[in-house]
Amino acid sequence: MDLGLQGKRVLVTGGASGLGAQLSRTLVAEGAKVAINYRSREGEAQALVSDLSAENAVAIRADLSVRSEVNDLFDRAVSAFGGLDILVNNAGLWLTCKIGEITDEDWDRSMDVNIYSALMLSQRFIVAAKEDQRSGRILNITSQAAFLGSSTGHIPYAIGKAGMVAMTRSLANELGPCGITVNGLAIGTMESPMIAKALETRREFYESRIPVGRLATAQEVADVAAVLVSERSAYMTGATVDVSGGQLRH
Repeated sequence: MDLGLQGKRVLVTGGASGLGAQLSRTLVAEGAKVAINYRSREGEAQALVSDLSAENAVAIRADLSVRSEVNDLFDRAVSAFGGLDILVNNAGLWLTCKIGEITDEDWDRSMDVNIYSALMLSQRFIVAAKEDQRSGRILNITSQAAFLGSSTGHIPYAIGKAGMVAMTRSLANELGPCGITVNGLAIGTMESPMIAKALETRREFYESRIPVGRLATAQEVADVAAVLVSERSAYMTGATVDVSGGQLRH
């Protein structure tokens, strides 16, 4: 099935590993060009660009907890491709701490990465699309924790991702007449570097909470994400799609 992504210009935050990297591969395979944001995984980001070719991908370092770097990220992505058609707010910060142990610095950093940077980039994307009088796609990667809350010591993450669901609906309400769609993807527990350490000791616990009995692969989630940013989903906006293996039903 042709997703209509040929020549589309995409920015993926947190794109050097996990879902971000797999989605970047999937989008390039569909003919898109991708700006891959990373913070500390420079080697992985550059290796991914090498695999995808410099013609189709570029790696851009930016710490999404630093607001000046968020703005610079957007400017550099636009400069690389001459504009953007799709924004994927994928980056996430999964801090492990009990509520009484969270510092002000941790709260701020978690909110900046998990929600505020996504809002900043969305605002820049929307303004640019309106100025150019073109349509666009925004996809916000959220989590089942946005609906179920955290039971494993990740309250800041759950709160930030819940905010992303509200942001998705609110932006969709405003932007429908402009031809800019905004959707979300609520993932469950997925094989990824972000939770690799937790899985070393608690894999059976995490798997036991999933009705299908296993963790998602990045490719399975990326396949759904690619459809949501494609022309095949042009009439869909304001929705948060459940790709949690059934976790959100419980």
